[in-house]
Amino acid sequence: MGLRSTLRRLPAPVQDTLRDRLYPALLPEGETAPEWHLQSWDDSWHRHGRHWSVLFFYSDGADPLDRAELQALQAHLAEFARLNVKVFAIHPAEGPVQSALAKELGLEFPMLTDRGGPVARMFGACLQLPLQPVRLSALYLLNPERKVRLSNRGRPSVEAVLRSVEALQRATRGAM
Repeated sequence: MGLRSTLRRLPAPVQDTLRDRLYPALLPEGETAPEWHLQSWDDSWHRHGRHWSVLFFYSDGADPLDRAELQALQAHLAEFARLNVKVFAIHPAEGPVQSALAKELGLEFPMLTDRGGPVARMFGACLQLPLQPVRLSALYLLNPERKVRLSNRGRPSVEAVLRSVEALQRATRGAM
């Protein structure tokens, strides 16, 4: 039995306490996100540019909740594009695995390979255990200056992320 299945069988308050004590902290809102430069399954390279970005660190391509979040991001891709937001999914899986998942789910946004997990660790989306790292789901919204505008452990509603983008962009335009 794996660590994940053992944790899922514990009562919710115990799970929450363990997460609070063991999981690495997410980058706080307002902090400048670290630089990253990752390769997609199609061999193209991506980094944060002068645009808004959604980074979804997913824990497992077989996890139904991660798959649902990836599909929700795809379903709203046109809305993200309208707001000049680029969507990226990040996982340590190599290109062929990422490609198969993208094709299976009909994903059109970049699926980036984080070999060894250094980017996930910088963003608090990886729990480093002695035998092997445990990937954690996390979603970030970054503005064009790489400032963290939203950080969320897990899989927040994509509709809520879109509302956040719209509100933040309105506030930014109003401040100019």
